[in-house]
Amino acid sequence: MVSSGRAALTLILNALKKLYPNRAQVIIPAYTCFSVPSAIVRAGLAVKLCDMDAKKLDFDYTQLSKLLQSPDAQPNKPNKLNKPNQSATPFLAIVPAHLYGISADTDRLRSLLSDSDIAMVEDAAQAMGGGKNGKLLGTLGDASFFSLGRGKALSTVEGGIILTNREDIARHISSFLNKTPVYTTLELFKLIIESVVLNLFMHPTIFWLPKSLPILKLGETVYDPNFKIRRMHPFQAGLARHWQTKLKNFQIIRKECAKVWSKLTEELNTDGLSCINHLAESDLIRFPISVKNSSLRKWILNLSNQKGLGIMPGYPDSIDGIPALRGAFAGQTYPVARQYIQQLITLPIHPYITKSDRIRIWDFILKAFYK
Repeated sequence: MVSSGRAALTLILNALKKLYPNRAQVIIPAYTCFSVPSAIVRAGLAVKLCDMDAKKLDFDYTQLSKLLQSPDAQPNKPNKLNKPNQSATPFLAIVPAHLYGISADTDRLRSLLSDSDIAMVEDAAQAMGGGKNGKLLGTLGDASFFSLGRGKALSTVEGGIILTNREDIARHISSFLNKTPVYTTLELFKLIIESVVLNLFMHPTIFWLPKSLPILKLGETVYDPNFKIRRMHPFQAGLARHWQTKLKNFQIIRKECAKVWSKLTEELNTDGLSCINHLAESDLIRFPISVKNSSLRKWILNLSNQKGLGIMPGYPDSIDGIPALRGAFAGQTYPVARQYIQQLITLPIHPYITKSDRIRIWDFILKAFYK
């Protein structure tokens, strides 16, 4: 257990680097949380992008298959002069993301990995407690990580969990953890203050107050490869007390709310709004929908923010749009990822949402489309 999901991913990648020192690239979705490329760069590795499926928040597996079969994806082999090919940088890992709790197709991904040395690292940051075909998300890859940050399935203000069933990966992670510092007194004090503020003002009607405090950085998605890596503090473990019961109760509430949103979006019967396809068993933390009219989407988000309805955009940009990384993707485009940036919004399904809140939110959506 560590200080964040990105800290967890960094330690996993550092462990994989120890096992496969000649591999340098990590494949991730072009639409995902900025924390993922932050962790990859923090680990001294290169980000490789794959575009998205137009109907699912998952890889475009046709493009991914081509990527995995490309010359650069192959391990270094001697050339005709029996010298290693130094230009080749085979992939170290691939990171499927269970975005908003929607499960990635890990079975299909596994079938594409003809190179057994490419590790599958599940980004289960938003999917703690979720399942697929009777198996828990986070247990399907070589390693995985959960986030315990704000807005996740279970929160301790900040925190991360590493899982692996591979002894070689676990051994190196343990070695890194032994050298990882604990929270300083000042960092712990800041964490305690954040937890108190969030606990007092988490209800949607007064959430504007903590959101207005810059120190909390609520709602921000920031690319920062210089984040701290700490071991989880006992204070955070205390916040997670009775976590299994809490997680189960939260799941019940979120699934019930997701069913309501799913039914209402189907009944709306307009080409301008559509559900992002996900399995019925998905355990969502937000309910993603697509609004095709960009100006209408902007109007919905702006007015929702004023009214405190909790309708939020997805990530602010695709990964290739991050200024610090643009040079690495020159000449490459990821049109479906860009489409998600321009169209996706998410509806709240957290435990504080009441029936009257849902009515207010849906009345607002209806007015937006039929004004």
